Amino acid sequence: AETVQAGAQLFVDTSSSAFTVTLPASPSIGDEVTFLDSTYNFDSNNLTVGRNSSKLLNTTSDLTVAVEGAAFTLVYANATVGWTYKDK
Repeated sequence: AETVQAGAQLFVDTSSSAFTVTLPASPSIGDEVTFLDSTYNFDSNNLTVGRNSSKLLNTTSDLTVAVEGAAFTLVYANATVGWTYKDK
């Protein structure tokens, strides 16, 4: 598991095991983090995105990604919504 900084572009390798990435602790509006399934294994070994006390997709839950080949960017919108998808 690792905590990332805003602006990070992560090529996540879950070929051996599931992996957790924790979002920045004190994000600013417009901060972004991009995730890419570099080995096409998120369906077998999930990626968990830890919210680190900010909301994530307007909830107070971490995000589990189980889609093979997933690639997405999260952007911090505000304290009400928290991190949300940049593109849908």
